[in-house]
Amino acid sequence: MKRSLTSSEKILSVLCLTVLAGVGMVFAARDFKARKAAAETKITELEPQFLAAEAAAADAPFWEARQVWLDGVMPAATDAGKAHSEFLEELQASAKGRGLALGAPVMLKPEPGKHATDFSVTLQVSGPDSALFRWLAELQSPEKPRLIKYLLLAPQSATPPRMTGTVTIAKLFKP
Repeated sequence: MKRSLTSSEKILSVLCLTVLAGVGMVFAARDFKARKAAAETKITELEPQFLAAEAAAADAPFWEARQVWLDGVMPAATDAGKAHSEFLEELQASAKGRGLALGAPVMLKPEPGKHATDFSVTLQVSGPDSALFRWLAELQSPEKPRLIKYLLLAPQSATPPRMTGTVTIAKLFKP
């Protein structure tokens, strides 16, 4: 036998369901606010990265052109030892062509990097100051993927002006 609910039981049931729905809504609203605050914080944190990515995307043609140039200019080293010794011979020949005296070359260990591998050579160099400065400028010409990593110059004599120094030069090769 099934009995029907009285009017007071119906009111209490509706009231109970209303209270449960209200409590559920409060928990849902609190969870929503917490998730919204976390999302806004994450957006605020990521905004600088997004702006940087947009700027990088705008600069992409500029850097792509330079990458094409680097790919055309930067040599590949098939044999590391041979490339290193050829670089040393090239440095010695260009220095002697400028009238500079070289002493104690030290071939440093190749340093692999993300964009290039550099083969470095440290040289003791001495000679007329103008010839030394011209040689250093020639080493860093844009057509040659080289860089001066270390340079220490000291005057040797005032008349005629002569310099002596230590220089570490790196030649860049494709990784």
